[in-house]
Amino acid sequence: MLPRQLIDMSRPAQGDRIRACVDDTSPGGPLDRAVAQAIADALFLDVEYVPALTGFPINAEGYLAEMEIHLHNDCDLFMGIAVQPSSPFPEWAAMTRPYAEVPFVLVTANPDYDALADIPLGSMIGTALASLGERVFITTMLQRRESERWKRLPYADFDLMTTRLLDGSLQGMVLWEPAWTRILASNSEARDLRVIALDPVPTPVVQVGALISSHDTFLRTEVDAAIEALTRDGTFDAILAELGLGQ
Repeated sequence: MLPRQLIDMSRPAQGDRIRACVDDTSPGGPLDRAVAQAIADALFLDVEYVPALTGFPINAEGYLAEMEIHLHNDCDLFMGIAVQPSSPFPEWAAMTRPYAEVPFVLVTANPDYDALADIPLGSMIGTALASLGERVFITTMLQRRESERWKRLPYADFDLMTTRLLDGSLQGMVLWEPAWTRILASNSEARDLRVIALDPVPTPVVQVGALISSHDTFLRTEVDAAIEALTRDGTFDAILAELGLGQ
């Protein structure tokens, strides 16, 4: 239980703006910024971007405590949160409606492959460490006989994983689509790589939303209404297309 003196429970009085916490170091940062701007425009508000929390270990030690302080004191919206049925949020946080569904993709350097099924069994596939895509890949492999599996090599460094794909150490890599578009934008050698189907592994899709302090029910209602309207009128589809996502 956090000491209450660390948390500002007063309602913000800025009136004409909304504070959106965005992690610009994450692959989803450009999407989160664009969506926050669209939500603010729909609510006739200016948007103030606040750097989101970063630098926590994979096991998220200490993250929730810092997040509670950050959400109450600095953010109206904490953008870029994955919405998964198996990931309940604490009572101090409320989740908005999802504003995007973004898949994991399988990338290869071999022009003869059109799907994972075309890659020889036993080949090495890189995966994004501790990601949904990696979990789905592991689960699928465990459901197959050992002789019918592909091998997995996890990476926390996606640039290194791309290098290993280009030099032939890997036959494919599984990563979140925004991470792939970032690689395409920064690595000219990656332009010869291709996205192929993950079949027979199910394609993992991340639903992305934002966190709001659970005591601010009015803001959550207004943001959810804006997300619904922006989804219906195609604004979010246009944002995804502009960023090269969901193709």
